[in-house]
Amino acid sequence: MANQIEIRKASPEDASALADLALQLGHKEEAGKVRDRLLLLLSKGQVVFVAVEKRQIVGWVHGYIYSLLYQEPMGEIAALVVEKGYRRMGIGRMLVEAFEQWVKAKGCNGVFLRSNIKREEAHKFYQALGYDLVKTQHIFSKELLNDH
Repeated sequence: MANQIEIRKASPEDASALADLALQLGHKEEAGKVRDRLLLLLSKGQVVFVAVEKRQIVGWVHGYIYSLLYQEPMGEIAALVVEKGYRRMGIGRMLVEAFEQWVKAKGCNGVFLRSNIKREEAHKFYQALGYDLVKTQHIFSKELLNDH
């Protein structure tokens, strides 16, 4: 199966398929907003790779270079999704490898990601790709409301 898959960078025309796949991650958003966000992310040097089979997008990975004052820049995988019926066919691996190559080309020598503690199958997948569990953490969030 994987030999019939093309990996390429996402374009604004892919927004509808990106939005549809985001539903499998639990995120519902209109294609127009996804398109606008994609354009913004790309303008900031981030990347989204898509996996295409017979002109249908069956997966995507979004990532960027993560920079901090106290460590060398690294790539961060922000999200990865493969269409349910296409999982366990090597597509996720191909997407992660495409992102890793992009990160290397940017001069970084590491990639990290965050994964919900409940996603045990995803943890096994990342470990099979050579990723190590480094720590668990709590993530705090605060919604900032507009005063207008």
